[in-house]
Amino acid sequence: MTKPPKSKLRNPNRGRRRGVALLIVLWMMAILTLLMYAFVGDMQVEYAVAGGYADGKKAEQLAWSAIDLACATVMNDTQRWQSLNDTTWATNPDYFYEYPLGDGSFTLFRPLYDDAQTILWGLDDEASKINLNTAPREILLKLPNMTDEMVDAILDWRDTDSTPGANGAESAYYNSLNPPYNCKSQPFETVEELLYVRGITPEILYGEDFNLNGRQEPNENDGDETWPRDNRDGKLDPGLWQLCTVWSSDANMDADGKNRVNLNTATAQQLQDAGLQGGEAQAILTLRLTAPFLSVAQILGGQGVPAAVTPQRFRQVVDKLSVVDDQKVPGLVNINTAPKQVLLCLPGITEEIAVKIMEYRTTPGNDLSNMGWLLSVVEPAVLQRFAPYITCRSYQFRIHAVGRVGTPYDPGAGTSNEVTERPGAFRRMVAVFDKLATPNPRLVYWKDQSKLGMPYDPMDGPNAVPNNR
Repeated sequence: MTKPPKSKLRNPNRGRRRGVALLIVLWMMAILTLLMYAFVGDMQVEYAVAGGYADGKKAEQLAWSAIDLACATVMNDTQRWQSLNDTTWATNPDYFYEYPLGDGSFTLFRPLYDDAQTILWGLDDEASKINLNTAPREILLKLPNMTDEMVDAILDWRDTDSTPGANGAESAYYNSLNPPYNCKSQPFETVEELLYVRGITPEILYGEDFNLNGRQEPNENDGDETWPRDNRDGKLDPGLWQLCTVWSSDANMDADGKNRVNLNTATAQQLQDAGLQGGEAQAILTLRLTAPFLSVAQILGGQGVPAAVTPQRFRQVVDKLSVVDDQKVPGLVNINTAPKQVLLCLPGITEEIAVKIMEYRTTPGNDLSNMGWLLSVVEPAVLQRFAPYITCRSYQFRIHAVGRVGTPYDPGAGTSNEVTERPGAFRRMVAVFDKLATPNPRLVYWKDQSKLGMPYDPMDGPNAVPNNR
């Protein structure tokens, strides 16, 4: 039998090879498809990350824009005194709330410590707080949750000696800790520095307000159910961070920017040039022979000491007088803006007096340019107790700034006060601007607080909570 030509013979392995090749091609296509999807997914992630990073940087710059606006507001403020009614800096939602800029908006807010449900839109007066570097023991002891041991430890931390107070602590105690460190024995540079001081815990420093917005949230009034722990009394404990400062300092000048006259060193002519009459000037010269004046309120007399001026004349001349020659007087509390908890720390101020002060200073039309207005609220003897610690002007302000990317609040959107979208990327910062800083006014402190979250909900609008003082 004749064999067919070789080319005509069927190779059984050829079909197998073709099948294997087809499978390999299909597998390769599947793998390439998966790689393509993985690549596209990675690109989407990278795009989202890049977009999120870009939005974060935009929000950061918006927050800095808010800080710049705050600094300019302070520098351009020509008010003769500061008060909580001042729309220049204290509260102005049209100017400081959700101000549109570029792809987002920025906000300046300030906690209203006398109302745990309210946030106002403006700057926070640093002179409305207790200065940790200058406040005496009796004032520090009245701060919330403060004990004798804590006060002594604070005094030991800021003084320059190495001798501990009765209940205080110096380097011997701090060196026994793990890790060890020395007692600073120098003034506080920040309020957070309190955490190094014996007995001061985060709960003492931040109170129940761990997100530092000055407004009581549901988790800050539920006992121990959720963090932070609180006493469920319906009141917000602001902690020391909200009530204390290390930067407050007053210019020793009158409302017109002229240097004040020192009651302890001025001549009779200098006293008369400051507005005192001849008999008043002579009475002051006589009184200071017995003891130096510690406060200008002492010219009102009392406790067997004759008055050099009447209450009416005191109101007219007090702003031109001082008891020191220093150009700056650190640590004075602005009596016009201090919250109730700070007022109660000052000697002689009771709950009743604090309420009267708060009512008088928020009544439109009242002149708050010098401490003389307090004689409408308290007796001279009471004023003399806290007069050495107060002022009516402020030169340092705490700036709470928020910058966010997204649609700003639209007051014309209707009664619902809604925006079209939830907040996107945001940055939250706190800074302190000192108008008296040398050689030039500047920020003396700033910190990113974005990890604390948004301090307010833009969906609520600026008037979603009552604006009561």
